[in-house]
Amino acid sequence: MTSYLKFNQLEKEEVLNLRNLWNDELGFIFPITEELFNRNTYLTNGFLLDCSYVAMFDNIPVGFIISKVWNTTKVDGLYEKTGWISLIYVSKKYRKQGIGSKLISLVESDFKDLGISKINLGKDYQNFFPGLPKDLKEHLDWFTKRGYTALYETNDLVNLNLNQNLLNLEFKSDNKYDIRLCTKDDFPELIRFMEKNFPGRWLVELKDYIKNNGTGSEFVVCVNNKKRICGFCKIGSYKTPIELISFSLTWRHRFLRLGGIGPLGVDSDFRRQNIAYNMIVFSVNYLKSIGSNALIIDWTNLISFYRKFGFEIWKTYIYIEKNLN
Repeated sequence: MTSYLKFNQLEKEEVLNLRNLWNDELGFIFPITEELFNRNTYLTNGFLLDCSYVAMFDNIPVGFIISKVWNTTKVDGLYEKTGWISLIYVSKKYRKQGIGSKLISLVESDFKDLGISKINLGKDYQNFFPGLPKDLKEHLDWFTKRGYTALYETNDLVNLNLNQNLLNLEFKSDNKYDIRLCTKDDFPELIRFMEKNFPGRWLVELKDYIKNNGTGSEFVVCVNNKKRICGFCKIGSYKTPIELISFSLTWRHRFLRLGGIGPLGVDSDFRRQNIAYNMIVFSVNYLKSIGSNALIIDWTNLISFYRKFGFEIWKTYIYIEKNLN
């Protein structure tokens, strides 16, 4: 008989070992390390220990579901009444027995009790995926039969051609700004820039980065002659500590020396000046110089723009949501 336990009924080590269910069957595509699983659960504000569940068959875990809410810095209007299913998985041997349906119904019931009205699959803070991976698109019908709606798609892009002997990319000739790595001294100005231009999730991520002792070297900034930041680009490498990475490096253990780029943003008062282009040039050249042999840009539909730098689609994800009303 199958029983269902809340994560808070398990020892932390037992929860972290649940990733092995996933890795045994999908780790060759999306390897979940212990540090990644821990970062995306216990070390993430909003992880719901008492609303995440594991299915047990004869005292053996055979499936699990991880749920979250927005429980970090409050931003007006951001993710109000929104819940996330961060990850759900049932071992192949135990499918078609109602286990997945029971797991998802338990979380939906908890969300209703919490006043949640909309559920997203993925897209959570410190997420594994921004949606359902197309590698797993055979499960889309399973979700739609349970009231979930497929909306649109987004992509991770990859550049696998970072041969160290290749010439560096070149800036657009009209570059008139200082593009460089950020430092701790830039943090007040970078926060001002985010508050003006991206006052939602990216601002929260920056503040968490600073709180986690980031030095600034995971940000490229574009500075004008008045010492004002007018653009930024988040980067990272295979050496970046787990607490400082962006989603572009989620699957870095699939690669030898992966670098990541994104998010990227430019002040609306400074657009159409090739700032975004030149920040990507700087980021690619810098990550090559420190030994990255592949790069990923996550969660984007700007495919034609990034193809200019040698990127192509690596993975595609389907946005899925459900209205609990």
